Amino acid sequence: MFERVTRRGVTGMLAAGAVAVGIATVPLQQAMAAADFTDKRIRIIVPFNEGGGTDSLTRALVPFMERYLPGKPKILVVNKPGAGGIVGANFFESRAKKDGTWVMALSTSTVMNYLLGDPRVKFDVKGWEPIILLPRGNMVYARAELGLKGLSPKAIVAKLRSHPQDKLVFGGKTPTSSAINKRMALSLLGVEVKDVWGMKGNGPMAQAFERGEFTLNFDNSLSYLNNRKGFRKAGIATELYTHGAPDAKGNWTDANGKYNRDPTWPNVPTFYELYEEGAGGKFDNPAAKATLALIRVGTAANKSFHLPKGADKDALAAWRNALRKTMDDPDFAKKKAKVLGKFNVTIGEDARKALHAAINLSADERAYIKKYIKGHYNLDLKI
Repeated sequence: MFERVTRRGVTGMLAAGAVAVGIATVPLQQAMAAADFTDKRIRIIVPFNEGGGTDSLTRALVPFMERYLPGKPKILVVNKPGAGGIVGANFFESRAKKDGTWVMALSTSTVMNYLLGDPRVKFDVKGWEPIILLPRGNMVYARAELGLKGLSPKAIVAKLRSHPQDKLVFGGKTPTSSAINKRMALSLLGVEVKDVWGMKGNGPMAQAFERGEFTLNFDNSLSYLNNRKGFRKAGIATELYTHGAPDAKGNWTDANGKYNRDPTWPNVPTFYELYEEGAGGKFDNPAAKATLALIRVGTAANKSFHLPKGADKDALAAWRNALRKTMDDPDFAKKKAKVLGKFNVTIGEDARKALHAAINLSADERAYIKKYIKGHYNLDLKI
């Protein structure tokens, strides 16, 4: 497999989402003394093309990683795209050294393929050593010609249902990648669409939307804000709903039981509002619970960085402390709003707990997801 290696640089900055900040328990001075990356070459495996969300976020962080890792090593971003992140993740699993010089940049698509048992997956996310967890919100939007602008949640659902299936064209990488929670959410609203799989990433998906080939699409909420300005200026896109966001304590609703809106798009309703107010649904059945679970996986486990299983503990502590220092860096603070939006991040063992909680589906949720994928795409999931 051809490996494309690119040097560090800051190009495009995308958002991350929300859970509480966690701090590594090993003191910085101890980690600095125990681990030394002087004259080492560090590889960060990005399992997608250059310019995508995971790639851009990684490149935004690289200069600060180099600044705060012991020995100030040079970092290479290695793009190994394919199969919704599976190619790069399999490569990392089989090749990564345990001395802290190999890092995996993980994203929702890769997590979903792992979680839903894609037979090509040869890696174990639960076995990796989390450095930092960067959650991220989502925006689902539609072509203006569908006539959804300015409608109430109930009217949006009714209007979507009124369109024939072949007019509602939606796409993604694979049926088990990050698009599946959006696809299941549409079904939960009683809206079925024409699926187009095999897309190489959000860039090509946005291009298909711009050309009018897709009438429904999605981006992470900050990417939609920063990278799809042209859609809004041209008037071709209508914001439908976001996936909301947990608060700093991980709660998805406030004290009154109202779902938290995405802080980037506080005036856009959440999917939960469309389902409960627009479709008259409740999150008390297997379909709703399974869809909700995958939406939360796609938010809480959206972006993260990991060392391989069995990684050197001192190297892991050094990485976690380097990212903690990055979050406190005055130079990074100037860019933080664009890179992370208004969301917090989780570092260290708290990141492990949050990630594992997000990908721990119940038996009923797994059964429904398996049934859904079989019924819609004739795929037998091993979950």
